Parts: sequence; structure tokens; C-alpha cells
Amino acid sequence: MCAAGCDSVEMTDHLFLQCNYFRNVWYYLIGHWLGISFVLPGRIKEFYLQFTQLAGMPKASYHYLKVIWLASVWAIWKARNNRVFKNAVIDPHITLENVKRTSFLWLSSNVTHLTFSFHDWWRHPLLCMGVR
Repeated sequence: MCAAGCDSVEMTDHLFLQCNYFRNVWYYLIGHWLGISFVLPGRIKEFYLQFTQLAGMPKASYHYLKVIWLASVWAIWKARNNRVFKNAVIDPHITLENVKRTSFLWLSSNVTHLTFSFHDWWRHPLLCMGVR
């Protein structure tokens, strides 16, 4: 059963896209942080393609969006595992903080010198990606 307690069978698409808890992390927290809105498709593969190549975004932002998507999936998976193995409460705001932190660390480990700070990334990710 789903670790978030929604009484559904936990499958990949359910956990990351259909579970009310984690869907809200995508819609309301990550979407709000990025200042974008999107519709979640039914399949995780379709969502990856949609999210990492958002319409209207410059092609230069795609790398950043891929990192954010992967950091989001990683943060959701870790929140799920903490619930299953440590009986921890799932806090959506901590999940978002983990997305921000992890994506910044992954980006900074792959780029010799980022032109923005962690604080800038935390508050204005689109500007950091060059989106005006």
C-alpha cells in the first residue's frame, strides 16, 4: 500500500503522480517555487519529458529542469522511505527544501562556477536559469 497513507497500491505512477500527497508536492510546492503550472500526465515517463522540456522555456533551461525533476523524484523517494523504514511523518515543505538543496548541490558539482548563489536558487530559480 502507498506509504503516504492514501490506501492505494503503491506503483511508480501512483507514487509520483497520482497519490494526493506527492501530487500536491509537484503541483503546489515545486510549481509555486518555479513559478510555473503544469498538468500531471498519467505516466512518469511522459511527465519527465513534459517537465524537462516545458513549453515556452528556453532550451538552455532544459538542463536545470532535468536536475530539478531528478532531485524532486529523489526527495519524494527519500520521504517515502523515511515513512516506510523509520515511521517518519512526511512533511511536504521538507520535501521541497530537499529538492532545492539537492538540485543546487548537483548543479554546483557539475559546473565549475555557478553564476548564482544558493540563496538566489532558493528564491528565484527561473532567473538563475536565465528565464525572464
